[in-house]
Amino acid sequence: MKKSNSSQFQLSSDLLTLRSLIAVVEEGGFSAAAKRVHRTQSAISVQMAKLEDELDVKLLVRGNRSVTLTPAGETFLSYARRIIQLADEAVLAVGSMHQATVLRVGFAEYLAPQHLHSLIARFRHSYPNCDLSLQLGSGAPLIDSLFNGELDIVFAGPEASDGQTLWEEQLVWTGKPELAADASKPLELVLMPFPCTYRQIVFDSLTKAGRSWNLSVEANSVEAVQAAVRAGIGLTILPKSAIREQMPLIEVGLPVLPKTSVMYYVPPNGSNPYTQCLVDYLLENVEDVKNSHLA
Repeated sequence: MKKSNSSQFQLSSDLLTLRSLIAVVEEGGFSAAAKRVHRTQSAISVQMAKLEDELDVKLLVRGNRSVTLTPAGETFLSYARRIIQLADEAVLAVGSMHQATVLRVGFAEYLAPQHLHSLIARFRHSYPNCDLSLQLGSGAPLIDSLFNGELDIVFAGPEASDGQTLWEEQLVWTGKPELAADASKPLELVLMPFPCTYRQIVFDSLTKAGRSWNLSVEANSVEAVQAAVRAGIGLTILPKSAIREQMPLIEVGLPVLPKTSVMYYVPPNGSNPYTQCLVDYLLENVEDVKNSHLA
């Protein structure tokens, strides 16, 4: 690979190229990235080839079904994200200086970090012209509200097929260990109503393991599930970040659970300028969010 950039500048690629690189990595391929940035797959491929040629380094490893980062690509990606964030902040700073914009956010209760309020406060400090309207609830109804035009972005689990993955998180069993100790007795469960995706995971995993169960409590909110578990009424599964005090993990004697995807959903023609800013902010603070159960 020969360096073709004869410019006096170290990097002359435009912002669209950097956005394309980010999209290729986050979407896992050129086809999905092309849809995200509204370009053709061949145009994205040409952009990446030119960028690698300009940097004189290989950024991406192209497989048959996936694209992965080289060590140099991983380093450059972090800078690309910072450049894009600063560019977006600059536009927002001058373009929205005199008019506040409301960002309507839906957050699935079972994914809401314990310190969500402090995360939101820090986000608003970075974007003072963004007024947040926050709605907590179940994932599927929130997604319905999104596509009815009532929300700008929703953070939930894999309730629908058109979300984009933020990160993956381990599902865990929680409850008093003695409730699961006797394999001959049915497990007493505390679950959210259908169509909660975790409910079906519980039923499928226990059926496969040959464990019987009773649905002791069907709770209408995650807070109610957490309260019932703390009271010793039954067992449930939740993402690890949704575990609170007095909710012991059960790590033996029950089926191994899969990871769940934390997704974000935006409408096809969404135009709120702060949507991607919030996504980027959460990605930057992903460890804080995932470890919020320790707070």
